[in-house]
Parts: sequence; structure tokens; C-alpha cells
Amino acid sequence: MHVFTEQPASGPITRASVLTDLLRLGLFSVAFFIAYRLGMAFSQAFASPFWFPDSVLLCALLVTSPRRWFIYVLAALPIRIFSDVASELPLWFLLVTFVIDSAKGLLTATALRRFVGTPLRLESVPQFAGFVLYAVLLIPALGAFAGAGARYLLGYDFWQSWDQWFMGNALAHLVVTPAICYWILGSELRALVRDSKRLIEACLLIAGLLLTAYLAADTGDGPSELQQTRFYAPIPFLFWAALRFGMLGASGSITLLAVIAIQAALQYRGPFASLPPAETAMALQNFLLLRAAPLYLVAVVVEQRWRTERSLRESEERFRSIANAAPVMIWQVDSQQRIEFVNDGWRNFSGHHADPENIEGWGLLVHPNDLPHARDIYNESFRTHQRFQFDYRHRRYDDEYRWVSTVGVPRYAPGGEFRGFICALTDVTDRRRAEEATRALAHAQRLAVTGELTAMIAHEIRQPLSAILLSADAARNLLQRPDPPIDELIEIMGAIRQYDLRADDTIRSIRAFVRNRPLERRPLDINATVLDVFRLLGGDVERRRMRLRKELAEALPPVLGDATQLQQVLVNLIVNAMEAEVAVPEAQRSVTVITRIYDATRIEIAVRDGGCGIPAERMPLLFESFFTTSQQGMGLGLSIARTIVNAHEGRIWAENNSDRGATFHFTVPFASSKSTESAEIT
Repeated sequence: MHVFTEQPASGPITRASVLTDLLRLGLFSVAFFIAYRLGMAFSQAFASPFWFPDSVLLCALLVTSPRRWFIYVLAALPIRIFSDVASELPLWFLLVTFVIDSAKGLLTATALRRFVGTPLRLESVPQFAGFVLYAVLLIPALGAFAGAGARYLLGYDFWQSWDQWFMGNALAHLVVTPAICYWILGSELRALVRDSKRLIEACLLIAGLLLTAYLAADTGDGPSELQQTRFYAPIPFLFWAALRFGMLGASGSITLLAVIAIQAALQYRGPFASLPPAETAMALQNFLLLRAAPLYLVAVVVEQRWRTERSLRESEERFRSIANAAPVMIWQVDSQQRIEFVNDGWRNFSGHHADPENIEGWGLLVHPNDLPHARDIYNESFRTHQRFQFDYRHRRYDDEYRWVSTVGVPRYAPGGEFRGFICALTDVTDRRRAEEATRALAHAQRLAVTGELTAMIAHEIRQPLSAILLSADAARNLLQRPDPPIDELIEIMGAIRQYDLRADDTIRSIRAFVRNRPLERRPLDINATVLDVFRLLGGDVERRRMRLRKELAEALPPVLGDATQLQQVLVNLIVNAMEAEVAVPEAQRSVTVITRIYDATRIEIAVRDGGCGIPAERMPLLFESFFTTSQQGMGLGLSIARTIVNAHEGRIWAENNSDRGATFHFTVPFASSKSTESAEIT
């Protein structure tokens, strides 16, 4: 554990924790002792230009839990009273200044914890402004009134004492406190040591700063113009430190300059050689203040820029991690249609075709037959900045084309500027194959139903053909007469035409029923669809000795549906209903088809039988594929019916009747303003 890491406010007391606390307290005492002697090194006739003990106490409080603050505050008292550098001051003055400095430390630590945060890091302009407001200006100014009052009682001028006291406290926190936080309590120095290139740069910077600082503060020979030039020599190295190393470099360089300047002032050398003690302190303060304030501001701006860049890098890394872990292929394109990013899913799927640079490179992965359509959608979306979604065939790493579904969402900058699209691709080849298999099964089921209705078809066709044959024979006999009756021949020809139209309608209905084609939803009359199914099943109903009843609501609004597909649902349900009544006496066999309004947007169609009903344990499995209660059934009829109804945005369900038998219900929506809608059954 780092010695200066803040300790928890509560927890079990162990031997290790006690030793750590004692070590921290010992280090604080040594540091405070050195700081106190440095602060008292100037003449007792005026306040120290840097009150170093304030910085040491504040930094100790910032890394310690508040409930232990009193230990560090009290630890400073014997150092103040018994130090030989304070032997000429009265005891009451030492006690008063102890109370003043302790109160300042507690108030400043509390304010910084509340408004700046701990550990103390000046990484943004608001944080630096809060630090300057509380630690450099407000609390030192209030403390200076109490300190000036104490010095006034010793016979010194109040306002001069206030100015000296305030400047000493303010400069200590501005120069020394950041240096302690960054160079002793922080982790930046360890990171710098691990980076060999930056460490070499830092060594060169320190060498240059030492040389120029010595020239500026510790030499006084030569013309005055040369001395003034030397006075500004460290500035390029100070800003080098701030720009390249942030607050770590700025605090370290200004502290190094301060040490050299203080040493020169104490020995009355360089620019401080001919100044009296009071003016020496003021000159030293101005020398460092004019360099520290702008330097720290530059360093804070640099730290803020670094933090923003780190945040952006971390955000990008999080995005890349999430994108690479996503179970879809993700790619990102800018406003100029240049591809900025593809995730690992894309690379694993596309293989050596990965990472195209622009839309043309992406086009090489698209099936040639799909490319024109895909490019049109893509370009139109870029023009309108609208979301897009479409399916196309994408070339995989093994050169096999796979069906993928792509969705693109526009990206915008915080100011609203269009930045491109972020897109996701999903391999839907297996799903499309499953859909194709479902359509094939539906077609096969229709053919199976057609096979079962062979007798009905023969009956429906045989009757008009026989009538046509009889009418043709009658017409031939009439034409063989010497004076054929024209009126009777016209009537016979009209009858032949009607019988022919009836046979044609029957054949057309059967062909439409068995034809395999995509779903085409159009406005249609559901009652007319029911009547078409009644005519289609007429022969089978007669063969089974059934009665087919209808309860059709009047004035129903048209529904949006595919007539052939809805006929298939009705045929399945009616045939199942008739098979459920095999054991019912012929006189009681009856199947009823009902149409009615279901709610504000849908119509309900129901098929009710009088059979034995559905066992409760089988009810949840009715619409599952290959589940059947008939030995001759394939278990696909109700599953296909559910698929068709779902494609119509409807619902299908079954329930047992209160007396006997069961009722199957399904709903279809009203026709909207869209007159035609084509889709595939999914």
C-alpha cells in the first residue's frame, strides 16, 4: 500500500494499520518540521514570503480521513512551540498563529474535498478555478485578517502585515501544494519513470531549467540589460514543462525555480542583492507569482485536453470492445462513404475481403445481381439521411454468397452535423431456407388437401360436362330436322355457355388454391371468401354426410388479405372440424362458420364443430409442427394456418365449446389506405 493513500474512515484496527498510521504521522512531522524552519528562515521583522507549513498540513489532511485530522493538527503544535527558530516570539503569538493556521487548513481541506475532489488533481479549468478560489484567495484572505491582527499586537502595521500574510499563504498553496500532490502523493512520477523517452526528455528539461534559473536568480554581474534578459531565461523551459508534462511538469519546474530563487534571496545574491529584507520578500513573491499563475493555467488547459482525449480513446475502446463482442457484423461509414470501422464479426465472416476502404470496396462483396438494388438504397439513404434496411447476398470468406440483412442508422455530431451511418449485418441464410421450407410445406399441404378432395373435384366437373354433352346432343337432333326451332337452339346454346363457365370457374378456383406464389394482400370481402370455400368443399361435405352452416355478419368492412391463403386456412379448419365429427351420428353432424367484428381494427372468423373437443393437455401443442391427433394427418395443417395468419398480422387460437366440440378462431385486419401489400410468409 502506498504510504500516502487515503485510509478508510472505519474498519478493523490491525497491527499493520497502526504501523502505517504511525509511519504517516512520522513522515508528516518531519516534513512539517522542515517546512516550518524554511518558513521562519526569513527575518522575524516581516512575514515569510512562502508559508510552507500550510501546504504540508493541507496535503496531509487531503489524504487522511476527516476523523483523523485532529492527530495531524495537534502534531504540529509542539514543533511550533519548541522549535529554536521561534524562540524570540511570545508563546501567546505562537498559540494564536497555531489556531489560525489550523483553522485555515481544516477549512481549505473541507472546501477542496467538497468542491474540487480528492485526491487533488487540477485537470480542468473548473477544478483549477475552485482550487484558486478557496486555497489561494478566499481562505488565505480571511486568515490574513486574523494574522495581521496578531502582528498588530506585536507593533507592526496592520495592512502591511495583512498583505505579507496573505501573499505568503497564497503563494505557498499556489506553488508548493500542487508540487507535493503531484510529485510526492501522486502516481504521475512513477508513470514518467517507466517511459524511457519521456524520462530522457524530462532530464534535458531539468538541466536547461537549472541552468537558466541559476542565470536568472543567482548571478548579478554584467550590464543591467543583460540581467533583465537573464530574468526571463527560464520562461521557455517553464512552458515546455507545462505543454509536455502538464501539471506534473508545471508544478515541478516552478518549484525548482522557487528553490533557486529563495536560495538567492536568502544569500542576497542576483537580483535580490541590493534589496532590504521586506522588499526582498515582495520581489521574490512577484517574481514567482508572475510565472506560476499563467504557467498553471496553461498546464490545466493541457491536462483538460489530455483528459478529453483519454475519454474519447476510452469511449472508442469501449465501443470497439462492445462491437467486437456483438453477435452481429458491425461497420461504420463516414459522411463521404468511407468505411471507418468494421468489427471482428465482419472480419471473421468476410476473411481476406475484410476492411474495405470505401463503398466501392464494399460493393465487391455484394452479389452482382443484388448490387444495383443495394447501391440505390444506400445512395438514397445518404442523400436523405434516413434509416435503411434491406437483404442482399454477401460473399463469405470461403467465397460462398450468404443472405444477410443489413440495417443502417444515421450518425450525427453534437451540433447536428451528419457524420455517416453505423450499420449492422446479420446472416439470415438459414432463416430464409427455413421460410422456403415452410412455403414448400404449405404448398405440399395444399396439394394433400387437393388429393383428399379428388372426389369433390370430379363431382363438380362431371356435372357441367354431362350437361354440356346432353345439351349438345339435343341441339344436334334439333338441327337434323327439316325446320329446326331457332328459339330452342338459342336457349340450348345459352345453357351450354353457362355450364362451360361453371366448369371454368371450378377449375380456376382449384388452380389458384394449389398454386405456390408469394403472399399478396389486397382488400377483399371475407364473406365472399367463405362462400368460395363452401363451393370448393361442397362435394366433400356431401360425401361425409355433413351440414355446413354459415353465420355471416352483414356489412363487414373489407379485410387486407390474400384470398388463396385465407381459403387454405378455412379449408384446413373446416376439414379438421369435419374429421372431428366422424364418430357423431350423421343426423347431428354440423360445422358452422362465423364472421363478425372482433375489435376496432380486426374481423374474426370462427369454425365451430360438434365433435369430442380438445384435451386440455394437448391445447398448448395444437399449432406446433408435426403435432397431430389423426393417424392419417401430417401435423402441418394448423402450423401452416398459424404461419399464414401471423403473416396477415392476425391471431389464431382454439377453445372448447361449453356443450361439446371445439371452436377455432382467427382474426385479420381491416383494409387500410394501402390497397396492395406483397410479402413472404415468415
